[in-house]
Amino acid sequence: MSLASIMSRKVRATTEDASLASLRTLFTETKFQHVPVVNSMQQPIGIVSVKDYFKVVSSMMDTASESTTELFMQKRKVGQIMSSPVFSVPQDTGILQAASILVERNISCLLVVDAQKRLIGIVSWKDIMRRIVQAQQKKQKESAQKK
Repeated sequence: MSLASIMSRKVRATTEDASLASLRTLFTETKFQHVPVVNSMQQPIGIVSVKDYFKVVSSMMDTASESTTELFMQKRKVGQIMSSPVFSVPQDTGILQAASILVERNISCLLVVDAQKRLIGIVSWKDIMRRIVQAQQKKQKESAQKK
């Protein structure tokens, strides 16, 4: 089974020159845990997790005034905090292979790209676990029905 069957196609990306303020809005609106960073050809060049974002802004928020914090959020760019290089895979990558990559690289998601390396989806360890649990439940149900 490939990632195409479990990946999320509802991906909202940003650019490396976007402000942290715009990233905050994106995290707030979407409730996503990861936001891919793409170039002008929609190819992934980085990724920012909500954890990365809060690591950068939390120290500032405790000590700075509201206006100073907002200025910081407008001036600081996504490219300054994104993780790069980013790991991407084609959509025909197998689920077990993707799980292995996540474990080996100690990362929590993979970006899924088309033949031109353009972003088309994202898959997280939760997506993979959900599929494993569903398959296991289906097997148990079928086994119970045979008895």
